[in-house]
Amino acid sequence: MPDPQQVSLFRDADPDRDWKLFSTGVQVWIGQTYLRLKRAGYPVMLTAQAPASGLVVVHADHVPVLLCRRRWSAPLTIVAARADRPRQPHADVEIVQNAGSADGNAAFHIQHWPQPGLVARDARRGDAVRTVAFKGTVGEMTPEFAAPEWADALRRQDIEWRCDAVAWGGNAASYQTSWNDYHDIDVVLAMRKDVSHLHVKKPASKLINAWLAGVPAILGPEQAYRELRRSPLDYIEVASAREAGAALARLAAEPLLYRAMVENGLRRGEEVRAEACTRAWAELLFDTIPARRRVPAPLVLAGLGLRSLRCRLRAWRAGGPT
Repeated sequence: MPDPQQVSLFRDADPDRDWKLFSTGVQVWIGQTYLRLKRAGYPVMLTAQAPASGLVVVHADHVPVLLCRRRWSAPLTIVAARADRPRQPHADVEIVQNAGSADGNAAFHIQHWPQPGLVARDARRGDAVRTVAFKGTVGEMTPEFAAPEWADALRRQDIEWRCDAVAWGGNAASYQTSWNDYHDIDVVLAMRKDVSHLHVKKPASKLINAWLAGVPAILGPEQAYRELRRSPLDYIEVASAREAGAALARLAAEPLLYRAMVENGLRRGEEVRAEACTRAWAELLFDTIPARRRVPAPLVLAGLGLRSLRCRLRAWRAGGPT
């Protein structure tokens, strides 16, 4: 649990300037939510302690910590960000990552925050497909994309395969990635190693970020992507490496299709910007939940998992490793 000095430092962070700090669920769901709401003028507090009263937002992993440290009689309404964890039975309300997991009563869907500090694709690259990238964790990517044969096949088509991936080390780990940078990326490709189900616990982050970056997306079958899909221009769904290769070849051969997907994605991106997520959070926390549960003030975000923030922020700003 962080000391007050660490929490004070986090309050001064900026999601877009300090984007490397927001690579884990705890930092995204608690830290970024606090900062976005605060900057929009909403009366929220960030604390490393169990609050005495009010509505408290906490990551699902830290609900047990909150329960152990709260005063027995403390009148708390616990809102847990479920992330990709199982249902949290000790929370009064849960935030879930796709609409299929929501029930409109105790579980509400709020769109995942987009990648902070996002650098959009350079429009001067035109409609050519020269670089295809995966951005995520190695363990979630289908092994076929990691095989040399995949990169070799693309190279023969004058396409570079860029695997911007890291091994997941938990919420307390530091990650060296370029997940925010799409300036020289022409297509985003993401397919999980298991396509036998729709991964109903996962968010639509890769699609959201691709739209905002102005980059067409080729994606595996997932619940969150399908919930957002309105037309074939939103993304191309594939269920195998062979289908992914065919989709890439089509985008490379049809510049009009490529351009249409970029333009459509930029329009759809307006719906999922950070400002839209901020409004959704504010409506839920300040209107919907209080109206149903008579929540006492204040509204608190409990940063129970931000232990390493201070050293990471200092190192990154100094230009050293994080």
